[in-house]
Amino acid sequence: MLMNAPKVLRELLAGDDLVWGPGVYDGISARIAQSVGFPILYMTGAGTAASRIGQPDLGLTTATEMVGNARMIQSVIEVPLIADADHGYGGVINVVRTVHEFEQVGVGGIHIEDQAFPKRCGHLQGKVVIERAEFKKRIAAAAAERWNKDFVLIARTDARAVINFEEALARVEDAFDAGADIGFLEAPQSVEEIEKIAKRASGPMLLNMATGGRTPSLTRDEIKQMGFKMAVWPGVCTRTASFAIRQSLQALAEKGTDRDSIAGGPEDFFRMVGLDEVLDLADRYS
Repeated sequence: MLMNAPKVLRELLAGDDLVWGPGVYDGISARIAQSVGFPILYMTGAGTAASRIGQPDLGLTTATEMVGNARMIQSVIEVPLIADADHGYGGVINVVRTVHEFEQVGVGGIHIEDQAFPKRCGHLQGKVVIERAEFKKRIAAAAAERWNKDFVLIARTDARAVINFEEALARVEDAFDAGADIGFLEAPQSVEEIEKIAKRASGPMLLNMATGGRTPSLTRDEIKQMGFKMAVWPGVCTRTASFAIRQSLQALAEKGTDRDSIAGGPEDFFRMVGLDEVLDLADRYS
């Protein structure tokens, strides 16, 4: 759907409400999430890795695969998409190219992190982060060289788990100094830490609700009351769909039929991915 996603996202961020949404990973999840009425959607890196290459979130997806997935998702929704751009896929010049590639596919913004290659999910052990000065260079280059100044740049740090909480806060401040629009301190480990993030950060912050991970689970209203500007629930579609698929397939294997485990028919499913809109278009020109 043709829209100026960065501009729309900027307008949402300028309002008083929490800008929030679920993680999506393909066209089906994106279509369904939009139909529920979220103001933004988030392209999860873990979900992209699992759905596009059948691999865990261990830095195995390429920039081309991530950008391609973002292009497809943004093209079928009418709300801004925030895309996971991992660590920018190389040095400073690679980061700049990554920003331009995501700009060209029309997403509202991206987040870039301070992990070293190969990266991994922020809620797994074994991460390595680059030096703070190098992270600041990444963000400075991304902010200065983006073509569209409305394009939203989110700076993510994984330093909480690798170094400590204070270092992570310091990296957020460096990122704001370098031109980041939103800060993203990954995997705070207590409600007290979450409260400190919003109070001490000098700019708007995003909270990542990776349910079941290292961060305590909070509601949308609790997150807003703590002072965050943005929040995403990255695994809500990926894990729900995966476990439901496994359950349905196990039932098929045991019973030899899916009549008791599948809801609706083909037409009901196609409606969730735009059947009525496409048929209306076909009728208009038939």
